[in-house]
Amino acid sequence: MVSTMATAGILAALLLVFIFSRVEIGFAIGMIGFLFLVFVDQNLTIGISRAYGGLDKFVLLAIPFFLLAGELVNKSGITDRLIRTANVTVGRFRGGLAQGNIVASLLFSGLTGAAVADVAALGSIFVPAMADEGYDRDFSAAVTAASSLVGPIIPPSIIIVIYGAVTQTSIGGMFAAAVVPGILLSLSLMVLVAIMAVRYDLPRYEVEVDRKEYPMLLGHSLLAMTMPAIILIGITGGYMTPTEAAAAASGYAFFLGVVVYRSLSLNGMYLALREAMERSAQLYIIIGFASILTWVLARSGVTDTLIGAIQGLGLGPLGFMLVISLLLLFVGTWLEIGAAAIMLGPTIAEMSSTLGIHPFQFGIMFIVTLNFGLITPPVGICLFAASSVSEVPVWPIAKQIVPFFIVDIIVLLLLINIPELTLWFPRATGFI
Repeated sequence: MVSTMATAGILAALLLVFIFSRVEIGFAIGMIGFLFLVFVDQNLTIGISRAYGGLDKFVLLAIPFFLLAGELVNKSGITDRLIRTANVTVGRFRGGLAQGNIVASLLFSGLTGAAVADVAALGSIFVPAMADEGYDRDFSAAVTAASSLVGPIIPPSIIIVIYGAVTQTSIGGMFAAAVVPGILLSLSLMVLVAIMAVRYDLPRYEVEVDRKEYPMLLGHSLLAMTMPAIILIGITGGYMTPTEAAAAASGYAFFLGVVVYRSLSLNGMYLALREAMERSAQLYIIIGFASILTWVLARSGVTDTLIGAIQGLGLGPLGFMLVISLLLLFVGTWLEIGAAAIMLGPTIAEMSSTLGIHPFQFGIMFIVTLNFGLITPPVGICLFAASSVSEVPVWPIAKQIVPFFIVDIIVLLLLINIPELTLWFPRATGFI
């Protein structure tokens, strides 16, 4: 009989081999699960039933609707209006285009909830514009990648939906808990850019705006930002479930694109539907197969061994969250964050509850930490996206992103040490 730790080692080694062989993460996880069933002479139908059980959650219907809302926003050209608003408000300060980049990411995150979409949409506009103003292209790409981390935090957030579904945590409460940390992260990056602007004499953005244009820009921005308001008010007020709020967001994005801005074409609708369906299918495959792997870990005793090992350290809540943060920083460097949340979320969340850590505080810490993997090698999908749109190699961007990463870590430590940063808004909205 193979020992528990040997089983864990074999599973981890196989997963790494598959991932670095560029096997799709969902299928890599699925193969490990089914190989284990064969190894222990279990009926393969167990895997099918576990996969189905993992997907048989009503709240997961929110995923395709949120994805569709984001794609409709992209295809409607709302991005250009948000960028114009961001540049008008903060662009005239020194380092203004870099500040505008961060503000645009904050506004854009409330519409798409995805970091890669942020980099692709904003980077293709901001990086050339910043280069024309005298910024280094690697610095411009680093700002774009670093600010994109707000996307998966500010509602609507796909990763929050996934985490809430697999850990049985209130998604509405998690949305409320994410608001302050998301804004705090953006403000911290803006402070860093302000310091760098003085130290390195970053250029100003001399934007010219007709006074008559201000009301129009403000109106367009308010109309766009009504979408996250619909989601938050609908869920926190008890008027809608997360799935219903996601459907309402899709309907509102369609209304903006077709009726208000009249910029959403039939081809744009088709592309939005297709891309939303493809990304939903990818996530559902990961969720289903990861449910098999979760059962495998429990069946082999790996989960109990991990819980016992961490509990044996005698850590308090603070020490536990610091250790888990280090683990997630490592995992996030090579494992896609959705898969990591599905695989690790239930077990680690259960451990946190035994230490008296509030599920909302721990969940946001978990998600924020995993997001850092989006800008860290070797996977660092946002780094590669920024490299693609800026036509700059990955490593120069990675060097420029170090100060931003340090600021991210400082924000993470604040979230760990000050629970009210994540608990105040859920308490104010009645989730606590």
